[in-house]
This record gives sequence, C-alpha cells and structure tokens, in this order.
Amino acid sequence: MKPTTRDRLVLPILLPVGILVALAAALWGFSRILLGIHGSPATAVALVVAAAILVVSALAASRPQVRGSTIGAVIGGTAGIAMLAGGIALAVVAADEGEHPPGPQEPGGAVPLVAQDIAFDPTMLTVPAGQPFTIAFDNRDAGIQHNMVIFDNPDFSGPPLFDGEIVTGPIQVDYDVDPLEAGTYYFYCVVHPNMTGQIEAVEEPGGGEGPEPGGPGAGEGPVVAAMNLAFDTDTIELPADAPTMITFDNQEAVPHNIAIYSDDSLRELLFQGDIVTGPTTIEYEIPPLPAGEYYFQCDVHPNMNGRVVVGGGG
Repeated sequence: MKPTTRDRLVLPILLPVGILVALAAALWGFSRILLGIHGSPATAVALVVAAAILVVSALAASRPQVRGSTIGAVIGGTAGIAMLAGGIALAVVAADEGEHPPGPQEPGGAVPLVAQDIAFDPTMLTVPAGQPFTIAFDNRDAGIQHNMVIFDNPDFSGPPLFDGEIVTGPIQVDYDVDPLEAGTYYFYCVVHPNMTGQIEAVEEPGGGEGPEPGGPGAGEGPVVAAMNLAFDTDTIELPADAPTMITFDNQEAVPHNIAIYSDDSLRELLFQGDIVTGPTTIEYEIPPLPAGEYYFQCDVHPNMNGRVVVGGGG
C-alpha cells in the first residue's frame, strides 16, 4: 500500500469507520444474547464480557507497537468470550426452564396463556363459570410489554372485568380473575390492541339448571360429536312433544354449538345451545317439539348443519 493512500484514506477514514462498524455489530450481537437471558445470568454475562474487554485491551496496549493483527485479536478474543459466556448462560437458563415448564400448575387450576411474537396463544380459552380462576400468563417476547384485559363485549368498551398488570418479557405471572357468569367474554393486550382472544365461561357438569339426563321431565337423547369442523351426523332424531337431552361432544379446540331452527332459512329459532370450546362435553335440554322436520347448525360454523327429525318426520 502506498504511504499516501494509507495516510490520506486508510488511517483517517477507513480505519475509524471500520472500527465503528465492528463495534456496532458486536454490540448488536451481544444485545441479542442479553435479551435472550434475564435476571442474574444476564448480569453475570455482562460483567464477564466487560472484564474480558479490559484485560484484552490492557494486554494489547502493553505491546510496544499496536498493529492490525493486534486489533483483530482484541476483537476476536472479546467476541469469543462473549459467545462462550452467553452460550453457558443460555444453557443454564434453558435447563432451569425445562425443570419448570409453563402451563397449568394443577389439573383444573391455572389456564395457560402465552404471548409470543406479538400474538396470544391460544386465542380461545375455556374457564369454569361462577368460579374464580387463574390465568398463567407467559410473556415470551423479550423486552416487550404485554398484559391481558377482559371485557364482556367484542368492542372492548366500558369498564373491564379484569385488568392484568403490564409485564415486560420474558416473564411468567399469575392473573387471579374473579368469577365470570356463563357466557362469552373477550380479551386483548392494552399495549398491542391487535392481540385479541375469546373466553368461554362454561357451567361444569351438574352445575346448570334444569333436569338431569334421564331425570324427571327429560328423556335420554342422542349423542352428537363435532370434529374437524364437521358433525358426525347430518340427522338428529328426537321424540315428538317431549323434552329431550342432546349430549354434545365437542372434540376439538374450536368453539361449536347446536342450534335448531324451523328450516334452513333460519326464520324461527327453536333452540340455541351454549357455544363451547373443546375438548368438552355438554348436555343440551331440548324443549318439546311437534312432529316434523327441522334444521340444525353450528352458529359459529354454519357450514356444519343437518336436519332434525321429530317423531319420525312429517
């Protein structure tokens, strides 16, 4: 290299720019490591790397002449120490999380809800109606704030029924929610309103009103299952002029119900069952219907439908 080129271009311009680019790349990569770790491991990694930079820089400065190879060795040594310390810390954190996986703490206890990549998972939750419950909230988005707020309407208007604390991930917290009456509720993240979901508060078996299956005033009826966005039958047969129970078995984690109409024009609603998210089983008490042929469908997925034949048809 010509001395003039080195003195006029490399040393005053290219060398400082190159150093700045190298520092920016090292800082960005190191920040990714620290964001993937939280708590004491992140602090330990930062201290180890800072000490390594001081030691390596002191050794380089003690040399009689600092050359390009010396600078490269300083950068390479610092990056190697950062990756080694970060890898060890990540391995320790991963092992610790493996011993305490997220999810319900007890069967029938906490309901798991994950916030990751600016989205909720799952977006459909089922909780017991009339009972307090706990949401095990797992914010997995590093350095990003999330929470969960529950409303009784899809417009998220009016006062919320529950307003969870905003937390910065990665972190796991428990939200203790007061009892909700049976029905459908809606939740979102106040920081990211595009993150939304739905809650079904469902009466537990035996907790609802009305006669029990096979009890006075109710006859035993058919079992209808829903799976893969389809009913397992396109015909439901019921006795005429008598109350009957339909046992509905929703076998998938998707909201479904059974509603009975006078015909496929949906002109007159004769019965509408509660929407439930599976896997779950619910019993619908069907009021007495005159002999004839009717129409049933899932109100959430109207393509799931069929006919109800009462008293052998009409």
